[in-house]
Amino acid sequence: VPTMTVQEHHGNEKSCVWHAADFADGELKEENFCIRFPSIENCKSFKDKIEEITESLAKSSGESEEGTTAANLIEKLTVEEKDTEEKIEAKEAPLSSDEKKEKSSDEK
Repeated sequence: VPTMTVQEHHGNEKSCVWHAADFADGELKEENFCIRFPSIENCKSFKDKIEEITESLAKSSGESEEGTTAANLIEKLTVEEKDTEEKIEAKEAPLSSDEKKEKSSDEK
């Protein structure tokens, strides 16, 4: 994502941290991530490459403030499933008095 930033983890030059949206559990939420490398050089190389990619994405996408605002609002949307029985009950119309009489005579 063009807006993503990676920083060195304070107190450990071999680690990087960043903040991003995560959908791994089926729910979109903001998470902090951290990665640790075997060497300082690998960490710096990773950080530099991520910065290079995000700058490239920002230039090529022509990202606007309106687009960023819209994307942030979309990320906050959730979809909830309603119980199917509630939907069926809501669609059923009440029986008329004639239909009630027919139904009661059929049951006898």
